[in-house]
Amino acid sequence: MPRHLSVVTLEPEETETKSSIESTEPVAHDDAGKSPGQIPVIPRPPRLAPVGLINDFILESLSYKSMHDRESQVTEAHGKTLDWIFDNSPIHQSLRQNFRDSFVSWLSSTELGPIYWITGKPGSGKSTLVRYLSQHPVALYHLRRWGGKKRVNTAGFFFWTSGSRQQRSQTGLLRYLLHQLLSSDPELIEKAFPDLWSRLRQMTTKERVNFALEWTVQDLQAAFHSLLDAALHSVNICLFIDGLDEFDGDHAQIINFFKDLTSRYDGKSLKLCLSSRPWDVFEKAFETSVPNTKLQDLSYDDMYRYATDTLKANDQIRRLMKQNPESTRLLVTTVVEQANGVFLWVRLAVERMLVTFQKNSKFEVLETTLKELPTDLDDLFEKLLFKDQTSSEIMQTATLFQLMHAREIVADFIKDESSNSLTVWELAFALFKEDDVMALDREVVEASDEEIQRRCGTTVQYIQARFARLLNVHVAKPMGNMRVPKFQDRHASVASLITTSKVIYIHRTVRDWLMDGGAGKRLEALQSPDFDPHTRLQRSYVLRLKHPLEEIEHHRRLDEWYPDIALAMTHARYIVNDAQGLQRKFLNEMDKALSWLWLEKPSDPYDHWAKSTFGAYEVRMKAPPIHRPFLCLATKFGLTTYVCQEVEDLTREEQAVEEEQEDGSTPLLSYATEFLCSRNKTIFPMSSPKLVHWLLNNPSRINPGPNHKYKHFITHQSITPWLAVLRHLRDAKRREWIEYYDINPEGTSRWTEIVRELVQFSDVSAVISKDMWDPEITALGVMEMLEETYGSAEVQRIRVLMEKKMVQ
Repeated sequence: MPRHLSVVTLEPEETETKSSIESTEPVAHDDAGKSPGQIPVIPRPPRLAPVGLINDFILESLSYKSMHDRESQVTEAHGKTLDWIFDNSPIHQSLRQNFRDSFVSWLSSTELGPIYWITGKPGSGKSTLVRYLSQHPVALYHLRRWGGKKRVNTAGFFFWTSGSRQQRSQTGLLRYLLHQLLSSDPELIEKAFPDLWSRLRQMTTKERVNFALEWTVQDLQAAFHSLLDAALHSVNICLFIDGLDEFDGDHAQIINFFKDLTSRYDGKSLKLCLSSRPWDVFEKAFETSVPNTKLQDLSYDDMYRYATDTLKANDQIRRLMKQNPESTRLLVTTVVEQANGVFLWVRLAVERMLVTFQKNSKFEVLETTLKELPTDLDDLFEKLLFKDQTSSEIMQTATLFQLMHAREIVADFIKDESSNSLTVWELAFALFKEDDVMALDREVVEASDEEIQRRCGTTVQYIQARFARLLNVHVAKPMGNMRVPKFQDRHASVASLITTSKVIYIHRTVRDWLMDGGAGKRLEALQSPDFDPHTRLQRSYVLRLKHPLEEIEHHRRLDEWYPDIALAMTHARYIVNDAQGLQRKFLNEMDKALSWLWLEKPSDPYDHWAKSTFGAYEVRMKAPPIHRPFLCLATKFGLTTYVCQEVEDLTREEQAVEEEQEDGSTPLLSYATEFLCSRNKTIFPMSSPKLVHWLLNNPSRINPGPNHKYKHFITHQSITPWLAVLRHLRDAKRREWIEYYDINPEGTSRWTEIVRELVQFSDVSAVISKDMWDPEITALGVMEMLEETYGSAEVQRIRVLMEKKMVQ
């Protein structure tokens, strides 16, 4: 998508003003003859932003990092296995002929209705088929026949339960569909988002830069309907939607959404090709009401061809197959029949046969291997991972699984959808324990091509050897304005592209079996007790900082580092097993490496990379200084062990810190309680009772108590950590951050534990002054208000505790 934000230049406002003043046209109104000072000034209309810039702004706001991931990772059809659908070749299987006839008829006319449903067993190849159909030029030809004189646009979406939230949600679906359709017809953006489009055009550049869009399902549905209302008069649209069963929500609701679309637009201008597993909810909705096909009934010949071609790719096997044609036919037939319509089973079975053949190159080995393979997918996974591997190999498999699962947890928490899967380069520095020493000792040195190839090669071999071919290394394609590693400019070799390649499961069923079938828990139980995947991934970032892929540059572009910083800090918070105290060592090494790469500003004695994470430059410039910004950032990330150890050591050091109390800088306790009742849509965790408890019980000049006065970072008004907490609670009630009848252990019981502890050390007679939203209220009044509103027993106990303390 073209980006105009960096190239648009605006003419100086003086130009337009001057032309209006110097106009020589006669003045035909009552002010004629008056002196210039007497003529009223006619206000200029606001300067409107260029249409192209606004269109690009909305398209970029609709996009999200992972929107192409699933489609690009769907396995492409093998060879010409699906070409029979469109090539008019003779078909001897009646079910295939029926599908070809019905689907081509559905594409090219309105006779069969607006919806076509493709269903099939797990692993039968539904996503591969949908991708093939949506991209095939003959399918587009038939759609143009349906369109007649009208143009036809297509768009697609592949739901993915293993992906980011956007990849399995209705918001992700609508954003991607809108992005595709509006990219084809940008003149319709104004029709889809009339109010937003008008607002953005009247904003200044600075206002647009600071304007953040948060898409809701309701807003996106309204925009989608507006788009269809405007478009379908002149354009026909066909949508290809894969994996309805992978939608993370009410399946009946997503079915109704699509059915409502077709009933609203009568099917003459809108078609939907949908796919899902044959679950009851989908069968009831589609099996008898729309044309459909069961993929496992069509795939026998395709699987036969795949198995034959893949086995023949091995020269030795090809010779043996030529020598034993009847045995070969029987072997391949057995493979396909045992698969029972599941293409994934064929793929895994053939791969397993090839692996065993390498150890003993006899035709009988292929037959024996096939006989030993269970026909059920889950049983096959069990054999490949647990029965065919040694105990040490299973432990290495467990390492891979835990690293992948740890990243899923952290990426989901901070909502970084692009990082849900590990890259080969990330994994390369997380696999081996012996890299701990290098992470602590190595200086920052650009990674050589030889080192890149060696580490990536070792990692890929590890993946292939230790996860029974159930993982795939997906080569990523650079998108948009991504910075390209320096070696890609010289040679776009496999070794250079592999660093950004994603490590993914070959199919959803593998992850389902690991996560839902208990296999993942079994792998974790077999792992060494001192292993912690989050420590390894925290270390990985330290080593990647010290092995930059590009030429070393000292700069101040924090946004290039910050996504990885957020991941590393969050991984650090999730660490459980840390007998060697590596969390603190790695955090300090990360700070050290980033500080070395950071281009310091000599005029600012407090300059530090972490300081730039605390609000915009304009805010920081006027705010009190931030002492030890990395320690403050670690406090916001809830790194209890690290913060406690750092404060202990700093307190013991002989240094003057009196100026830190006098200049109004924000104390650690305020950072620790900033997210008491709500994360406020940030990447930071909710406030930790354990961290607050330690800070309250270990006061020092570096860590003053809850009644310590400081200047608010934004308003610059005098406040204390205790008053800040009370204000937060008052805001939480007004903004409905607190749940009624909350039984979540991370909800009311957590924040009331923190407040109860604060009461022990705080001024319970404190008063919160009024603001533009709320009147003045006492500390006790806040608790009475919360108790009255929510009826919480925990809040009642705090109120009673405060009353007792007030009379002491």
